[in-house]
Amino acid sequence: MADTPVADAERRDPPGLGATARPATALILLCCLGAFMAFLDSTIVNVAFPGIERQFKGSDLPTLSWVLNGYNVVIAALLMPAGRAADRLGCRRSFVVGLVVFTVASAACGAAGSVELLIAARLVQAIGAAILVPTSLALLMPMFSMARRLVAITIWGAAAALAAGIGPGLGGLLTEHWSWRAVFWVNLPIGAVAVWASRRLGEQRDRSGPRPDLLGTVLLAVGLGLLALGLVKGHDWDWSSARTIGCLIGGAVLVAVVLVLSSRHPAPVVALDLLRSRSALAGNLGSMLFAVTFYAVILNNILFLNNDWHWTLLSAGLATTPPPIATALVARPAIRLAELLGDRITVAIGCLVYCAGTLLLSWGAGQHPDFVTHWLPGAAVMGVGAGLVWPVLGNVAMAGVEPARLATASAANAAFRQLGAVLGTALAVSIVSSAGRDLLHGARNTWVMAICFALAVAVLVSATLPGRRRAGVAG
Repeated sequence: MADTPVADAERRDPPGLGATARPATALILLCCLGAFMAFLDSTIVNVAFPGIERQFKGSDLPTLSWVLNGYNVVIAALLMPAGRAADRLGCRRSFVVGLVVFTVASAACGAAGSVELLIAARLVQAIGAAILVPTSLALLMPMFSMARRLVAITIWGAAAALAAGIGPGLGGLLTEHWSWRAVFWVNLPIGAVAVWASRRLGEQRDRSGPRPDLLGTVLLAVGLGLLALGLVKGHDWDWSSARTIGCLIGGAVLVAVVLVLSSRHPAPVVALDLLRSRSALAGNLGSMLFAVTFYAVILNNILFLNNDWHWTLLSAGLATTPPPIATALVARPAIRLAELLGDRITVAIGCLVYCAGTLLLSWGAGQHPDFVTHWLPGAAVMGVGAGLVWPVLGNVAMAGVEPARLATASAANAAFRQLGAVLGTALAVSIVSSAGRDLLHGARNTWVMAICFALAVAVLVSATLPGRRRAGVAG
């Protein structure tokens, strides 16, 4: 999306960070706010999930999991098409539409009186989020010179990371002292302010681009939905039943069809041309696999702390805050370490540190509830490991991408992360559900699964990337 033409005024005098620092900073914050809102709802609802579960006692865990996974499925399917559509319709206009859809759907989520209405509102909310993610980045990119486009992506990514860090604590605070509905209603004032401020953004449009692949978008959403359904209901239906096998095979076939369509369509759902290099393939697939473990552990930890250790949602939310904080603190040094040791070694070290933290967490969970002694060490070490992995995989995914396609490459990487979130959440729900009342056993099985996926990332990157950092990967 970075190759979209910008407004004439911006083309002559793009706002920078110098003489026009005040207005440019305001516009930068506005663009980052769009990403912040979308990614905040990927984590804040996890903390509210036990409260939602108690509200709708007649619904089982696999059904309720669609409050989380429905959101991730729609975003994963719509990220690239939404970006293509914004190029044609105008990025500012699409950004405002995304804000309105997201905000109105958030109000509907908070007012939902049934699980069905809540899931439906979450799907609509995800449509707004899928529009916000690529358009916010596309509007941000022209504010920086071509040589500093990666700086824009870094700032935008920092907003997403901040959302992940704030989400658990904020979700616990709102749910504990008000209601789970508040995690959705908190979007209303933010969205209203953002819509009002968006009038200052310049328009960007490219009507000459090809139309998005709508058929591929629908097939991808259905395919991911079938895969998630088969995973979360496999225990209830029996893993060898026709329904479970049919969902898994049907989902895999539809995803394969989408890949075939993407190889032929001028505006594909999956930008396969960005996966032709070994670096991009390793970065994007590695991001997907690591997202599986990352999102599975987020949900697993909340459920364990609330249901097994019987901590309040506020305490559980605050207890899950150290990992993203540690991840944010380590991100910058991780890039420096990659410059010294190479991407392959840095990611491998990060995955091993993450596994060590997971083992510590598993050991501590078997002891009596104690945050400082039995929870914090493992959680902090996991955060350090994730901090070594995430930024390096992101840079690897965009290594060698020409400046005009940085936004597209970033959106593609975000789509792979969301795909991993779908699979990770579904696997966590399946494992926890199959454990029944033995909550510690279910939690430990999820942590073992997380370790396996983290090691798979280390093997993938080690087998694909050279030992030294390649030219073209910015720090």
